[in-house]
Amino acid sequence: MIFRNLFLLTVIISVTISCTNYSSDDNNSNNVGYVVIMDSSMTLMEVAKANNIGEPFLRSKLNIPKKIGKKYDVATMAKRFKFDLEDLKKIIEDQKNKQLKRNK
Repeated sequence: MIFRNLFLLTVIISVTISCTNYSSDDNNSNNVGYVVIMDSSMTLMEVAKANNIGEPFLRSKLNIPKKIGKKYDVATMAKRFKFDLEDLKKIIEDQKNKQLKRNK
C-alpha cells in the first residue's frame, strides 16, 4: 500500500514537472524572433541577400527609387532618404517573423 501511494505520488510529481517545463518552453519560443544580419557598411542588396528577403520589397518599404545605384551603403541611403537603420531592421524583422508564423 505504501509503495503504491509512493509510486502514484512520484508519477503525479513527474507529470506536473514535465507539464511545467513544456509550457515554459512554449512561451520562450514565442518570444524569440528573427535576428537581422546587417552592418551600416553593407549595401541594400547585401542586406537583402544576407536576410533572404527581396531588395525591391525593402526599397518600396523605405521609399527608395529603383534608379538609385546599388553601390551605396545603407548608412548613406539612410541619411539621403531620411530613414533610420532601426527602421530597416524593424521592416526585416517584421517580414521574417510573419513568414515564420505562416510556416508554422
